[in-house]
Amino acid sequence: MNERFPATRPAADLPADFEVFFQQEQKAFLALAVSRLRDRRDAEEAVLEAGRRMYAKWERILAHPKPVAMAYTILNGVIGDFYRREVRAARVQPFADPAATLPDSTYLLELGHHEALDLALDELESKAPLQANSVRLRHLTGLSYDEIAERLGTTPGAAKSSTCIGLQRLKAIMTRRGQ
Repeated sequence: MNERFPATRPAADLPADFEVFFQQEQKAFLALAVSRLRDRRDAEEAVLEAGRRMYAKWERILAHPKPVAMAYTILNGVIGDFYRREVRAARVQPFADPAATLPDSTYLLELGHHEALDLALDELESKAPLQANSVRLRHLTGLSYDEIAERLGTTPGAAKSSTCIGLQRLKAIMTRRGQ
């Protein structure tokens, strides 16, 4: 399998200790979460929740043919569900202190600058999730094609191709929307 997927690390190359693995990947996990959630506090919370889930499934992750890709699948699931979970929690505790959770206006203005790109990436992700994730990992988190391939469970050539096609489709989406 390593000849076919040279960029993927087999479980034998991963540390058996979850804490060591999480420390090694934490910066990349956080970069991906920030690129999707835009708020560092929310991204940190999502990464911690993903880490909790990964820890609970650590033996299964190590047994998987592409353990790093499985860890990133868990992270992407947590990121995708993050705001839905927040809304559900707010319904359970509707009278929580609103001042503790409201962002200030500078934060909202900062998010507005990313809205066009975020909406276009969301549309691309609904049609081509691999391409959207490849673009995010390459251009928003700065990973190499080898690192992207490892995280998405593909080859470096496929990562490069999906990033290129994803950028073209992203440009078309943004042009169509007049952004």
